[in-house]
Amino acid sequence: MGVAPCHGGQWRRSPLEVGQTLEPIEAEGIPRRSERGASRLLARNAIGGLALNLANVAITTVTTILLAQMMGAAGFGVYSFVIATVTLLGIPAVLGIDRLVIRDIAVYSSTAVYGLAHGLLLRAQQMVLILSVVLALGTVVAAWIVAGGTPSTGLIAFWLGVVGLPFLALGRIVQGGLMGLHDILLGQAPEYILRPAVLLALVVVVAAAGAAIDPAGAVFFYSLSIAVACLVSVALLWVRTPREVREARPAYATRPWLMSAISLGFLSGSSVLNSQIGVALLGAMSGSEAAGLYAVAQRGALLVAFPLAAVSAAIGPMAARLWAAGERQQLQHLVTLGARGALLAALPLAFAYLAAGRQILDLFFGGEFAGANAALAILTVGQLVNAATGTVATLLVMTGHQRRAALAITAGALINLTVSGVLIPTLDTVGAALGAVASLTLANVVLVIIAYRTLGIQSIAFGPGAFRRRPT
Repeated sequence: MGVAPCHGGQWRRSPLEVGQTLEPIEAEGIPRRSERGASRLLARNAIGGLALNLANVAITTVTTILLAQMMGAAGFGVYSFVIATVTLLGIPAVLGIDRLVIRDIAVYSSTAVYGLAHGLLLRAQQMVLILSVVLALGTVVAAWIVAGGTPSTGLIAFWLGVVGLPFLALGRIVQGGLMGLHDILLGQAPEYILRPAVLLALVVVVAAAGAAIDPAGAVFFYSLSIAVACLVSVALLWVRTPREVREARPAYATRPWLMSAISLGFLSGSSVLNSQIGVALLGAMSGSEAAGLYAVAQRGALLVAFPLAAVSAAIGPMAARLWAAGERQQLQHLVTLGARGALLAALPLAFAYLAAGRQILDLFFGGEFAGANAALAILTVGQLVNAATGTVATLLVMTGHQRRAALAITAGALINLTVSGVLIPTLDTVGAALGAVASLTLANVVLVIIAYRTLGIQSIAFGPGAFRRRPT
């Protein structure tokens, strides 16, 4: 079992080192903030995160519209299928190490355990680079064998997407490092702003030149944008890492970190699977056109969840710090505040989708995509349920209960796979949407129960105990 140095030269066991469940501890090095100050910090980071999300939405929506119009439903479906597959490959490439970095760096840096903070930053990047490069090479060879050694437009597009895998994986680790150091907004900026902006710029240049773009070209631009964002993130992490961490002698707890990351990998993997399995199954079972329609509906519905994503990113490192400090009442207040804010911010767009989804799709994407209206409405309802349950998955991860969270979300992913696989042949995009919503609802209900029984924290926006008088 590992030990971590504390102030005054004394040593004690660190739960983070051994990859076990965190118990509340009196951490001398953790700066205590008043509840009002913590609420302001959460609000500032959440609002900033929401602004990043909105900017990302604006840029991504314009890019999606341009690509959909330039390539049509079938071409856009090939592009979406490749991106979904590469995103799924990111699961084993990252292996949950990104979430481990966010959580552990937040506590290590707050408790002045600088050697372990430095060691984790180095080891995480080393492990992910090795995993992602080996996986990318193996995937390229496997795709060549499956294709019978005959290059095609789809195969070339797939290869170009796989090239971006190491940059995707490393970028997530570096982003996790910045967020763990409480640079929440700076950590997200390359992924949310720079990457989509580079992609949009490349697409606009092609469109302005009057040239055509095929799926392979679009995927190449996507991989290039990932590489640019990754390199900028690496530079930002170097600049923003505190001098105490950079100059500390690296200390390693590789095995415990890896064991903890595996559980987080199941959690991240199941979450990504839930988001991508619909497109992947539709592409395989119903064709690229159906995959393209569903991809548009899914991206539209994800806008409803962006307030929750912003709150989750803001509350993650704070939750790890407050739980380690034993500030349970303050943590409850922040979780409730975050859930209410996420739900209220999600309602306007959700109502717009439910009332005029077909018109919105027709206006922005053209009549060819209006058929995704039913899937959009179903996915929107699912995202409202998601927002109402709050930041429960992030809460469990940041308090060291990632294994229980992983089981719940894995069960949800299996439900998604089963329901979608059964319904897609007859209901097409609607079947994929029903599978996604069934998965999301089941996983969230189980997570809420786990959080209450394990932590004594109620994560839902409006429910039993949510209106209790705020602790003073």
